[in-house]
Amino acid sequence: MERKLFIIMLLSLMAMGAIDFKAQDFRHKHEPREQRMFCLSDEKFTILYNKVKNASFDDRKMDLIEVASLGAFYSCEQCASIMSIFSFGDKKLAALRLMAPRIIDPHRAYLIYDKLTFQSEKDEAARIIGGCGKHR
Repeated sequence: MERKLFIIMLLSLMAMGAIDFKAQDFRHKHEPREQRMFCLSDEKFTILYNKVKNASFDDRKMDLIEVASLGAFYSCEQCASIMSIFSFGDKKLAALRLMAPRIIDPHRAYLIYDKLTFQSEKDEAARIIGGCGKHR
């Protein structure tokens, strides 16, 4: 039963991403680059946040983030919120690695750094976010 629920959650996130993909494709064709990248709406982010938070295991949480990241962009605030679901820095950084290429406002990365405890984790987060900027 739990496996079926997980599959349904993944499919719903994929559908949410597909809808966003169509909107992104339209914006790509009709808007300048600076106006194309929009993070998830508050409503869609709340859905994602609750699904990740309520997932039973960290592996499933990461799977949900990975699937959502196929078609979604995030603000640093949204990224930090997802990271706060995890207790340990290594899991927070793993979530960041999945979301970082889709962050639209890297100049607000301090919101992400505030969710990390140790300076080494903050340095790694800076490397992750900085490395993604080369591909934008």
